[in-house]
Amino acid sequence: MRRILAILTIFLLVLAPGASVSANQFTVGRALTGAVTWLTTQQRADGGFAGFTGESDPGMTVDAVLALASVGIDPGSVQQVGGASAIAYLESAAARYSEKPGGAAKLILAAVASGRDPRAFGGVDLVARLQRAYDRATGLYDQQLFSNAYALLALAAAGVPVPERAVQAVLERQAADGSWAWDGSTEPGAGDSNTTALVIQALVAAGQREHPQVRQALLYLRSVQAADGSFAYQPADQLVGDANSTALAVQALLAAGEEPQSPSWRFALDALARFANSSGALRWRDDAPDDNLFATVQAIPALAREAFPLRGIALPLTRARVPFETTAEGCRLFPETGHSLCGPFLETWEQRGGVANFGYPITGPFFDPHLRLLVQYTERARFEFHLKPDGSTLVMLGRLGAERLPAAPREPFAPAQPGDPAACTYFVETQHNLCHGFRAYWEQYGGLAVFGYPLSEEFVEDGMVVQYFERARFEWHPGSWPERHDVLLTRLGARIVEEGS
Repeated sequence: MRRILAILTIFLLVLAPGASVSANQFTVGRALTGAVTWLTTQQRADGGFAGFTGESDPGMTVDAVLALASVGIDPGSVQQVGGASAIAYLESAAARYSEKPGGAAKLILAAVASGRDPRAFGGVDLVARLQRAYDRATGLYDQQLFSNAYALLALAAAGVPVPERAVQAVLERQAADGSWAWDGSTEPGAGDSNTTALVIQALVAAGQREHPQVRQALLYLRSVQAADGSFAYQPADQLVGDANSTALAVQALLAAGEEPQSPSWRFALDALARFANSSGALRWRDDAPDDNLFATVQAIPALAREAFPLRGIALPLTRARVPFETTAEGCRLFPETGHSLCGPFLETWEQRGGVANFGYPITGPFFDPHLRLLVQYTERARFEFHLKPDGSTLVMLGRLGAERLPAAPREPFAPAQPGDPAACTYFVETQHNLCHGFRAYWEQYGGLAVFGYPLSEEFVEDGMVVQYFERARFEWHPGSWPERHDVLLTRLGARIVEEGS
């Protein structure tokens, strides 16, 4: 047995990804943004999300809450006009839904992920209720291993130590092929990727990431991965991947310290993103093309690169700062920061001024929970990907200059009278002048589309002459650099990223 496990470990190490992978982060980010946008349209007036019966369902609503929290959205803030929030709905259903250990466990995960107290959620101590379900004889909280895995995840999320016997009980039920079955069977062929992926996350949460049986389970997941990178429910001669299985497998890989967006894992996140429909929702499989709520809520945390359990509302900006090098077609890697620009963001960067106007990328593309957009920061700008009503798309630059205006009103920001027309251009839209060297730079290197209207006059700040624009802050440095660089743009993007992480 030791020899077999050693061989499995070596096999995994050989397939471990390198520092640079060929994957387009923009594609994944766009799929994530579309999925979140679509999900928020599916909420019902009572705050819930519909289950398979078409009525609001606590289980599906928990999945939606976890999806929202995984992208940095407080689920308690999401509701239809005049309706209740998802948290309010779950609180109203807590007493009934938590009667079974699987329900109590999922509610704990939702409570912790959304920053609520699982020991007083909807008037119920969910943690105590789950602990009462523990069977010391079997080591299980639920005879169904899928629900039992949720129980272990919930305890870890709530800060409750998972009993050693509970961990051992799960390990004892692993089949010879490395899988786990939803009902605990170890018969050949009974295991499935969904239960296996959730159990991997539960074992990692219980401190077992390096356990040999977790490594063996990863090899089982490899056996159900199709050539296109998606994951099937079970092994077959012709593997047909589905969004739900792929999402859970991606989360398991992340939990186990693997890189799903790597050659060795066939760019699994790209495969998941390919299940996205034009609506933004994900379909279950290619032969079942309808928008699927269950597939969508399960895909969102995976696309956001968040494994379970979530220990609070996620911070997407913090995750986006981690360098992720890519050599994918349509991307450019910047070794100066370890980040890449891809697709429309790269095109805009190259066409609108490059390093001088924008600086280097300092994050990857990510879903901004406040703007509800796919964005990416460079040193001096924020690139925003907008979907227009007619279905077309547009890259815009964020109004960083406007966002960074001084809090206290000052004279330079007050409406001004037109200056000398020979030296200045006056903008009636904001009642400010643009003069001399700043005007020359504005006109030659981007104009309104890149910098926006002036929001102030020239004035001295931080020991230099500056001027604020909607999307930038100009600094005057005469003679310090080559002629073009008499004007430098403040690193507003870098400031926002540093303060927001």
